[in-house]
Amino acid sequence: MLSGYIYVYSAIVIFSSIEVISKFISVSIDPLNLWLFRMIFAILVFIPFVRKKSLRNLERRDWFNLTWLGVFTVGIGTSLYHVGLSHISAAEVAIVFSSNPLFVLLFSKLIYKERFPLRVYLGMSLGFIAVIVTSYIPGQFFHDLYSLHIIVSAILFALYTVVGRVISKKTSSATLNSISFGIGIITVLCIMRYFHDTIQLSVRDIPYVVYLGTVATGVAYLLFFKGVKKISASLGSMSFFVKPWLAAFFAFLILGEKFTLRRDIGGALMALSLIMAYWPSKKSIKN
Repeated sequence: MLSGYIYVYSAIVIFSSIEVISKFISVSIDPLNLWLFRMIFAILVFIPFVRKKSLRNLERRDWFNLTWLGVFTVGIGTSLYHVGLSHISAAEVAIVFSSNPLFVLLFSKLIYKERFPLRVYLGMSLGFIAVIVTSYIPGQFFHDLYSLHIIVSAILFALYTVVGRVISKKTSSATLNSISFGIGIITVLCIMRYFHDTIQLSVRDIPYVVYLGTVATGVAYLLFFKGVKKISASLGSMSFFVKPWLAAFFAFLILGEKFTLRRDIGGALMALSLIMAYWPSKKSIKN
């Protein structure tokens, strides 16, 4: 079980660099192109770990789930994330996206009928307040809805975590991600065609996109789902409360983003909400 936490928290450290590096190159590459090339380079990392034998374990229902996960969570959901990131600060995106574990709890209850104590629901409520505190600016509603893009992507990533964990236990995280990302690529290409976007990548951006695709997406996703397989999806998602602080620190070092009182309060409330929601009960500790 210890190895599961090591995998998950290693992934979170890498995930924390995504907002900063993406924001750094957002001036020269549009959101959909960035996500498209991230997926392409990520698949190059996934494919060597895919075993054909593991595909035999997938049932018709699993293929159905992989299809809609690829379209809605990978293709559409993460596209919304990149669009939102191109309009608001990296640190703020990290805080809002860290609400993801609260939705993991919600989906775990709705789909798998898991039961939680009262403090979990109080933690979830506090988490939503944290998102509002972080995103709301007087006279505006969630930065012209771009913060809502991040919230929707966080909800969809939570769904990907909960449903994907079941599929990855039957096969592997590499198989899960390879198939869903492949479908995600087709989805993004369709979106780009609809909006008449052209596929382009400047030479200057190649090193950053390669890092975001191979390391921050490919390696990080493999680590995260490998860890989630060893522990529960709920416990694995608890690691996300570290992400806002790491991302804010990276944004300060690389982008020069300043720490604001509103952002600090929102981050503190989010961390408190996740600790309340995910703190293990005495029963789970004994087990």
